[in-house]
Amino acid sequence: MGGRPIIFYAFSSQSWDSYFPILVELLSCDPSIENRISVCAPCDHYDFRSEASKQLFDLFHARYEGPPSSKGGQLTPYPYVLVTTHIPDPALGLSDGFYVHVPHGSGFGNSESQDYVLSCFQAANVYCGISPAELLFIREVLGSEVAESVPFVATGCPKNDMFASYVEASEEERAQLRAQIKQSLKIPADQAVVFIASHWTPSGLLRKFGTGLIQALSALGDQVRIIQGSHPNLWNQHVSAQTSQWIDQSLCREVDRGAVALSLGVSDATALLASDVVVADVSSIVIEAALLEKPLLLHIDRQSFRSDEVYQIYSGVGIQFSGADDLVQSFLRGVSFPEKRTEMLRKNKELFGYNLGGASKKVAEVILSAARDPGGL
Repeated sequence: MGGRPIIFYAFSSQSWDSYFPILVELLSCDPSIENRISVCAPCDHYDFRSEASKQLFDLFHARYEGPPSSKGGQLTPYPYVLVTTHIPDPALGLSDGFYVHVPHGSGFGNSESQDYVLSCFQAANVYCGISPAELLFIREVLGSEVAESVPFVATGCPKNDMFASYVEASEEERAQLRAQIKQSLKIPADQAVVFIASHWTPSGLLRKFGTGLIQALSALGDQVRIIQGSHPNLWNQHVSAQTSQWIDQSLCREVDRGAVALSLGVSDATALLASDVVVADVSSIVIEAALLEKPLLLHIDRQSFRSDEVYQIYSGVGIQFSGADDLVQSFLRGVSFPEKRTEMLRKNKELFGYNLGGASKKVAEVILSAARDPGGL
């Protein structure tokens, strides 16, 4: 089957992690399209969720020879389809493709970095959104005229498709899965797993508290196993080298004394599924944890959010803590979740769990349509 070449722009490991399930669906829908796919990968290093993900990356990265030209004008005005989570660096020459934006995070309106996502919307030729509610958010922020200038397709978040079987499982099945994951991680069945997730922005837990939360929780002894996660942007050009260095050194000291295990790669899925309690900030890990109905302890403030509705969801699905001592006291005395938690869990699923289990396939369909006829979208 003919059509335009398809270039996936792997801005980061997190971008590729979002693409992998989409590519699996693409190849399932149309195996003949494989020869038209390549990956532009500008980073020096990539982390992978699995060996299968790495093999697919290596295959398509080796095929990338730069942006194709519109030979003879046959495929103008768009000589190729560009699938991306970020706006490419102009120096890469990827400016004349048909830009299909796909989600690389689970949420919208939940952090200081939201303005960049809105820029991506305005740059796109078609925008694959997390849910119909995201379009309402875009309209509220950018205005209806701008919002209607870009085709919006509510696809759901592809990287969260992996959670569909857990979300749909019974409590007994969920407990069995947690036990299996704990066993694979060599964690005793009776030891509670506390997963700490940190965003990369200034309000993120690691930038705000350093390893103070780990030190405080480690005082609970063998009752808990602490796993620290972080957004990949903490280790690249999004923050200063000094910030990355002091956080890395602090974490290494905690690892050396046996206080914490680290989960700093592209996916925190294993740690998240194994967790008994999740400690977090504005990170979209909160959204994923709420989809999994995990107990949440959060350090958030209203000023970090671009959407009051999203802030209400965050504040409603968990208990807020002010600092290290307050967090430890929550474990020692126990907490009662707000009465609105059930309603906020439902709202979270409505806004961020849209088409869970089918998002990757829907995005693949959008890409295939663009490759055949961008004008039809």
